[in-house]
Amino acid sequence: MKNRAGRVALAVVFAAAMVGQGSAAAELSEAQQRGRQIYFEGVSPRGTEIMAVVGDEAALLPGSTMPCSSCHGSDGLGRPEGGVIPLDIRWTELVKTYGHVHHDGRRHPAFDDDSFIRSMIAGIDPADNPLDRSMPMYQMSGEDMADLVAYMKMLEYDLDPGVGDEAVRVATLLPLSGRAGETGDAMRQVLDGYFNEINEQGGVFGRRVELLTVPAGESAESSLATLRDAFDSEGIFALVGAYTVGLDDELLTFLRSDNVPMVGPFTLDPGDAFFDAAAFYLYAGLDQQARVLADRAVADGAAPGKVMIVGPDGGRAAGLVDAVRDQLRKQDREHPPAVEAYASGGFEAAALARSVAASDTEAVIFLGEQAEFDALVRELANQSPVPRIYLLSSLISRPMADLPAVFDQRVFLAYPTLSSDITPRGRQEYQQLANTYSWPSEHIQAQLAALAAAKLFVEGLRKAGRDLSRVRLVEGLESLYGFETGVTPPLSYGPNRRIGARGAHVMVVDLANKTYKPVGKGWFDVQ
Repeated sequence: MKNRAGRVALAVVFAAAMVGQGSAAAELSEAQQRGRQIYFEGVSPRGTEIMAVVGDEAALLPGSTMPCSSCHGSDGLGRPEGGVIPLDIRWTELVKTYGHVHHDGRRHPAFDDDSFIRSMIAGIDPADNPLDRSMPMYQMSGEDMADLVAYMKMLEYDLDPGVGDEAVRVATLLPLSGRAGETGDAMRQVLDGYFNEINEQGGVFGRRVELLTVPAGESAESSLATLRDAFDSEGIFALVGAYTVGLDDELLTFLRSDNVPMVGPFTLDPGDAFFDAAAFYLYAGLDQQARVLADRAVADGAAPGKVMIVGPDGGRAAGLVDAVRDQLRKQDREHPPAVEAYASGGFEAAALARSVAASDTEAVIFLGEQAEFDALVRELANQSPVPRIYLLSSLISRPMADLPAVFDQRVFLAYPTLSSDITPRGRQEYQQLANTYSWPSEHIQAQLAALAAAKLFVEGLRKAGRDLSRVRLVEGLESLYGFETGVTPPLSYGPNRRIGARGAHVMVVDLANKTYKPVGKGWFDVQ
């Protein structure tokens, strides 16, 4: 990336010495930059037409539907898929003087510029053997083809920012002052300590992980501006364990522009509009937790048509209402749940309680605030029987020990993670690291999230292999299934799955013993 004029100075914290560690990305000529766009997008920067000729019937498709990178990857190595093994098309491989012998017995001498162009437009190798029919042929102008050849010679050197032979440079965005400053500093210490442990063990494929801590600003705008300056000036490969509370959507928009991976951000709610981004979350957001509550209400005996969804009208709550309603419809499309939405500041507990009684509601999924919930249970306590009530723990600000006695075993809460997720081995590892690096005794949940994010990133690096790129990191993370961090539920990802622990714990309030008890097996996946 080019440095931005007038960039601000950054208050940064390094996990390792950065002296002499510049970005490894190659500087591309104008022709190579145009060729890069053709390789990755199948679109000509000159505005001329590029078409792909596909299959035995020579179907013509826009080049954008089958760019070179879709089969050969960002590094030219190719990924086996569907029984097809794309060739390694790095230029140093193509021009090997002794030529090539392929797995199917096909032989040919080394490529040069002319024979490479013939392979692209006629589908033949330097010995005039036909290429595999899975390889499209392309129709494009001579100028575009020359640009593509120019880029092909630089492809293997066109590394993503932050990737060097000896180190990979990552960043985190954390509040280091203000109300959340202590939380951010605790997370920084955990990330620093864990990456230092990895580096002491030789790194990942010989690369150290070097961490740049970018301090969050007083607003989402100032935080993103500082982060942009860091990416533009420092060469950052990925964002790891960032504190994204209050700026998830804005941050994702920024990261999408360069396909920057974000691994294990610490957030209250990732929302549900992130599947087109390379963002890998640890825990379920409110949407999925609410869906678990919907499933639980039915499993506990409520008919979907006897469930009432209660929440504020508009904003994030409206999306949660829709999620619960959609989840209940999966089980009974003929009898939809009732919905009671109220305007901000317009909650009327007595009227709502009368509506519950009149409709014989068996379960209430409540998505409002603590004070509203308190007023509702006082009104409902006069009914018999009282309905079961299902809540999102993050919307409730205090313990439930003083609920009316009639609600014993009838109030349920969803949690994205609990202390029971920590395995004995995970607890031992955390304690050893905490002792070694003098981690603080406060903000434990944030520390565990930072540790899980760091471990998830390192596992992604291992899966990506020595030839590291952002695309390979994403592919490595997408391949993880049941990955044990030791401090979270097992994490699983995929091309269409960006939440590792896709579900929630459900706890019931036990008033007699003044405690919460797990319901059934405790953890429930979203169905």
